[in-house]
Amino acid sequence: MQIDSFRQQLLQLQSELMNLSSTSVDAAKPVELDQATIGRLTRMDAMRAQSMAIETKVRRQHQLLRVEGALQRITTGDYGVCLTCGEEMNIRRLEVDPSYTQCIKCADK
Repeated sequence: MQIDSFRQQLLQLQSELMNLSSTSVDAAKPVELDQATIGRLTRMDAMRAQSMAIETKVRRQHQLLRVEGALQRITTGDYGVCLTCGEEMNIRRLEVDPSYTQCIKCADK
């Protein structure tokens, strides 16, 4: 029963991440450097915003990979087992983030 709840949370998170990825494509596009259309400070702000958008995209992709990995582990029956030490993870840790791959001891190392 708990596994089904985690599966639903993971599927919802996967859907949200995919939707966010598709809507934030414009923010990561190259910045227009034409001085006639925008000033230096505006270009710097645009470049900073672009850099932040790219970093957010990378983080979102990593999170999506973790979610897909967790869904795969549910399918194979390995969900909830620490990938480092092989011990069963505390259910409360998975309630915080169902895509975690390590128990708290291994994550602290």
